[in-house]
Amino acid sequence: MTSEYTGSWQQYIAWLPVIGLLMVISAIPFGWSDYQRVALYVLGIGYVVDYAVNLRWQSLSWDRSKWIYVVLLAFVAMFFIREWCDPTPLTHYAESQFHLHEWFLYIGIAGILGFSDKLQLKHVAYVMLATSIVMLLTCGWLYLFTEEHLDWSPFYRFNILRREYINSHMVMNLYINTAMILGFAVLRDEPSRWRRIVLVLSILIAWLFILLSDGRIGQATSFIILFVCGLVAIPRQHWYIGALVGTFFAIGVGVFMMNNPRVSMAHAVNDPRMVIYDFSWRMIQKKPIAGYGLSTLSVQYIEETYQDSAMYHGFIESHLQTVPEFAQLGKTMQTHHAHNAFLHYWLIFGIAGPLMLVALLVAAACLPVEKKYRIYLWLFLLAIVIQGMTEPIGQHLKPQFITLILLVWQCAAVPASKNEELCEYLLTSLSSRMCTAV
Repeated sequence: MTSEYTGSWQQYIAWLPVIGLLMVISAIPFGWSDYQRVALYVLGIGYVVDYAVNLRWQSLSWDRSKWIYVVLLAFVAMFFIREWCDPTPLTHYAESQFHLHEWFLYIGIAGILGFSDKLQLKHVAYVMLATSIVMLLTCGWLYLFTEEHLDWSPFYRFNILRREYINSHMVMNLYINTAMILGFAVLRDEPSRWRRIVLVLSILIAWLFILLSDGRIGQATSFIILFVCGLVAIPRQHWYIGALVGTFFAIGVGVFMMNNPRVSMAHAVNDPRMVIYDFSWRMIQKKPIAGYGLSTLSVQYIEETYQDSAMYHGFIESHLQTVPEFAQLGKTMQTHHAHNAFLHYWLIFGIAGPLMLVALLVAAACLPVEKKYRIYLWLFLLAIVIQGMTEPIGQHLKPQFITLILLVWQCAAVPASKNEELCEYLLTSLSSRMCTAV
């Protein structure tokens, strides 16, 4: 009787960090709030309590799936080393970047030490899809029952309300694309027909939100995800069905893109990001090895932006001064940045920056996940790379979100090694004998 009670109590404790993690993931698209604060407390306290009560350190072992956490910790070390060598005093931007990248440290340590064995991929998929639908319903309610921005066109009014009350389209689209990927990953193993139907409907409803957004990169990524996941879901013996569906899907995507003025060839050629990339690359060429450091970059990048004729006329005057964020934030790195994760890290750390980012992506791609999940992990990494070509990791490409999802992949999709199974067996046997003795 005592043994059963103790075992149940330990199992309940093991759910605490999982609940906290799911709460944090559900709060990410909505930004900072009291709910996210509570979620962080549940995750942090729950992790410590679970680690102590369930004696997680006794099953601590090393395997190649944990190299990704070594890269995360190396990233953190590089931040501190480069800032220590930076002659410019710590700026507000550097401090904010340290704060955003703290999650590299938290997840790096938690990943190496181990996480609760209760976490499953389907838990995260269900929560993220539900959160995506809540975002869509929230925007729909705001659109129908508020009178804000009535002078805007219906499409742009919808997106302005989404941006003001939820988050940027970059944050939202990456979140929903990841939810779609995880939804497809768990769909193939779902035995219940009705749950499969609910999953498919949830994925399609979430995708609708991406189609309504003004994020071209997120939309293009979602098309790739649907196309690849659709092909994977079709049995090989029915390949002709996949070819037919794929053809119609490609035609539909082409029609959608042709009728979207934001993805026209003229718009792409005149995109101000091209000017930004050229300017950032010219700055990199001045310090390609050591980079500028966060504090120095936050000062020098702004100064040179307004001194460079091409950058001023091709980006600031033609685009930035018409953006609402510029009126609120002014001349800061939040509005002036490289718009590319690889270029951004290169500017900060020198050549070590993009190399470290590539190392993180490679370590994640090499996670020994179960074979059935591999394509979905790679799709998630592809979504990060595509998004990273137009945004730096930080404000819109959130380190918090990326690291949490990588932890989910490592904990929920990597099969337990024989050593871990043996440690778990010994721990269970030891606990049972101790409870019986009591």
